[in-house]
Amino acid sequence: MDPVPYAGLCLAAYLIGSIPTGAIVARVYRNVDITQVGSQRTGATNAARALGPGAGAIVLIGDFTKGALAVWLGQATVGTPAALAFAGFFSVVGHIWSVFLLGRGGRGVVTGLGALAVASPGVFAAAFITGCIVAGATRYVSLGSISGAAMTPLAGIAAYALGYLPAELLPYVVVTPAVVVAVHSDNIRRLRAGMERRWGQPEPTRESPSKAT
Repeated sequence: MDPVPYAGLCLAAYLIGSIPTGAIVARVYRNVDITQVGSQRTGATNAARALGPGAGAIVLIGDFTKGALAVWLGQATVGTPAALAFAGFFSVVGHIWSVFLLGRGGRGVVTGLGALAVASPGVFAAAFITGCIVAGATRYVSLGSISGAAMTPLAGIAAYALGYLPAELLPYVVVTPAVVVAVHSDNIRRLRAGMERRWGQPEPTRESPSKAT
């Protein structure tokens, strides 16, 4: 295996993933720095909460497209299953730790789904449906994201066992969701403490010292 095309692909995928969709939309919509607002993440959830559903939808489409484009590039250039895995992984890494935001970014969920939709539509469907069901039932977007990520390796292993997933994609469907879950560590702590915000729940206001009990 010639490493040069893979190295170039990984760099290209990282740069594609690094495109700060949320930060760009926030500047255009409200001239604000989204990394200083709400959860300080650049993903669609924070964009929707801080800027409105229209902005959130644009960010969601942009982030999804980044992952899909990176994997499509791997398919069009190197063309091996391993190339798809590398492209998908590095697009997610770029989204989470964007070079354009000095290492800041989102949580990688939507970009990872975009990559998965091209690399393995069946596994994508399982992860997406699981995440939507959990998020819809609980109104915790973070729990839906974590659940979708947890379903990805299970669906991937099942797809591999049935002959629908190349072995070279197994590391992607295991490692990438693990990274996504790890980036949700603060959400997991709040979920366990019962302090995570549900979708549509207003941000809690801080009481002044004189009113604190």
